[in-house]
Amino acid sequence: MVLLARKDEEGNTQTLYDHLHGAGRLASGFEDEFADISRTAAVLHDVGKVAQQFQTYLLSDDGHRGDVQHARQGAFVVNDFFESKGEIEEIAKEILELAISKHHGGLPDCIDESGNRAFLLGFTESDKSNEKYAYQEIKRGLNGLALDLQSNFRGSAEDIACFLKKIKSLRLSKDSIYFYLGLLVKLIYSRLVDADRTDAACFETRKQYRPNAVDWQNLISRLDKSMRSFDSSSEINRIRHQINEQCCLAGARETGIYRLSIPTGGGKTLASLNFALHHALKTGKHRIIYVIPYLSITTQTAKTFRDVLGLNSDSDVLLEHYSTAGMQRSADVADNASSEFEDAGEHQRKLAAERWDNPIIVTTMVEFLETVMSARGTKLRKFHNMADSVIIFDEIQSLPMNTINLFNEIVSFLSKITNSTILLCSATQPLLEKTKRENLLLSEKPDLIAETESYEDKLRRTRIVASAENKSCDELGQIIYQQARKNGNCLAIVNLKKEAREIFQCLERLDVNHEFELIHLSTAMCGRHRTDCLNRIGALLDPGNPKPVICVSTQLIEAGVDISFACVVRAMAGLDSIMQAAGRCNRNGESVEPKNVYVYPLKDEDSMERYLPDIAMGKQLTLQIMENYPGKDLLSSNILEQYYDMLLRKKDGNGKGGYTDCPIRGRAEGATTAYDLLSFNECDRSQFTNTTGGKYGLCFAQAFQTVSDNFHVIPDVTHNVVVPYGQATELLDMLHRGELPEKISVLRRLQEYTVSLFDDDYRDLARKHAISLANEDFGVFLLNEEYYNDKYGVVREAEMPLLLM
Repeated sequence: MVLLARKDEEGNTQTLYDHLHGAGRLASGFEDEFADISRTAAVLHDVGKVAQQFQTYLLSDDGHRGDVQHARQGAFVVNDFFESKGEIEEIAKEILELAISKHHGGLPDCIDESGNRAFLLGFTESDKSNEKYAYQEIKRGLNGLALDLQSNFRGSAEDIACFLKKIKSLRLSKDSIYFYLGLLVKLIYSRLVDADRTDAACFETRKQYRPNAVDWQNLISRLDKSMRSFDSSSEINRIRHQINEQCCLAGARETGIYRLSIPTGGGKTLASLNFALHHALKTGKHRIIYVIPYLSITTQTAKTFRDVLGLNSDSDVLLEHYSTAGMQRSADVADNASSEFEDAGEHQRKLAAERWDNPIIVTTMVEFLETVMSARGTKLRKFHNMADSVIIFDEIQSLPMNTINLFNEIVSFLSKITNSTILLCSATQPLLEKTKRENLLLSEKPDLIAETESYEDKLRRTRIVASAENKSCDELGQIIYQQARKNGNCLAIVNLKKEAREIFQCLERLDVNHEFELIHLSTAMCGRHRTDCLNRIGALLDPGNPKPVICVSTQLIEAGVDISFACVVRAMAGLDSIMQAAGRCNRNGESVEPKNVYVYPLKDEDSMERYLPDIAMGKQLTLQIMENYPGKDLLSSNILEQYYDMLLRKKDGNGKGGYTDCPIRGRAEGATTAYDLLSFNECDRSQFTNTTGGKYGLCFAQAFQTVSDNFHVIPDVTHNVVVPYGQATELLDMLHRGELPEKISVLRRLQEYTVSLFDDDYRDLARKHAISLANEDFGVFLLNEEYYNDKYGVVREAEMPLLLM
């Protein structure tokens, strides 16, 4: 009897032998490291389909997806046939059991919250004898699959031996070792999930898998050609050229973790890309991943890369990936969606998940961190494609303070274990390596450009004029308007969306003669809307024909947005934010004399403590520094280092279990941190001992699922909705037509028309029936047009139609 793995809608079948060995080849071939243990996981993941009950289910078209369990049986085989001779074999065995048994859904908590059950103790003889698993029948059928178990097990153990040798050489702390072990589970799991789903997709499309090929030399030539066309007559542009050349030469360095500290306006974006391309060519990296702190500038950065590399918008060389429209569960709106709909849509959702196998990826810090911290296959699928890469983190000072130790472990693992080079970019480097855990493994000489002091003076184009006097929104609006009339234009940056709207409305009242074009920017607007506004600002600020303009924005405009105002007014925040704001003033040296950047604290910002705690803390420390060092240059190197030191000491605590370890909700018994739960996890180990009376003797105790369910880079932002702006409605119509590849392309385009809503906003709008389910197959939700304003974006009160006014 020929055993089958799957059947498509036309009745075509794939044999189980072909699927297991096809997935095995893919999993082992994705990257050179950990090839054997990845192949072992892949060739065993679906052996549960040997059972006659699965074969009958597959051919009969009766039953529902998931009725016949087939995932745990592969872990049973590992448990039975993988002989544990010591620590190395035990670690390999536990990794395989976790990855194989949970290849559908997500990685579990190794110990449940009560301490009653340990997941890895669930492969007992009693479990194996349960009729629903048909395990004895499966064991008898293994011979016909040519799985070469003992050879695969030996190779798996050798992979783990190499891993342990590496981490021993790194002299890691106990917590870091266990954190790395948890990341290794996710890496093998990622390769298994991607191999399984890719092989299935190849069967369904009748196409052979081919990884995206990349010609780094060709891309370098294209970049060089673009760079030669840039004007180099001004001193600022000559400095940018010098920095770019230094980064190009630095591309010859070995794989490692580096820093690029360039003053604002020094051309950091293209310089870092130049480094990445040359480094990828020299070291044979598979891809470049460019990670940006704010969703608002991903589109701009991606466009810049396409322009300088001569890529059209449909090129497979570059993928722009951030939050995805739909692909979510929303209890508020979708309660009436049937379970049948959820099951039917799941397959399309999995196929539509990004793999990150393109040569260049532009993404956000939210997407990066929430991918690695996730336990779900749909998220973790792309984790292994971060290996053998150059990963650039732009504006690294924007990294949320509560994620520092998680971030340090992740990037150190990616560099030291998976052969990726990390580049941390900022005008003001935070002291990430100086947490109490000291877990950022920087290269021996980490700075790509060692001496930047000479550049600082030459690139200084502003001076900070800061006041400690609190202002209301109306008072700050009047200051902004006065400065705009004096300078011809003005950019105002505030901390909260409600402040941006109030000040914008104040300016509308003040500008009775319409002297200025007024533009509002905030994350309440979709990416396409913001891009349109930024393009309009760029046109109004054209040096050849400038027009009067005032822009009121939240901090989204601070990092990486290439615009230059004659004056900037900033609501009080951290010195890092103030420096970024200053980078939008006199950016290209339009004025020989430095221009003023005015800073004032705003009243009534209590909500920042909840939604923007890092900005609230930064504001407090800046005011403290102003008090301690009156009259000092707030953006001098000494003051900035003092600021970062104060910030780190304030947040790092004793270095274990503190704020920088990411406190999370999700456990009833007191507070804990994501770091603790993903490393040794003493809490759950002790709970197991207290509950069962026995010692927890297994290697892995990580609470993968708990952290996945409770970790959010932006607190409480869990709901994405498409908004009725631009082509959004037309794209939603297209989502109902065409084949799957066309639908995936439409989903990507819908990202530009998506807004992420806080829980309170989402629930309020859902209660008002302002959100509707626009596409069942992909779970896409649409905001009603009355709740999207051309000036402000999403509003919680409906716009009254003109006919009713």
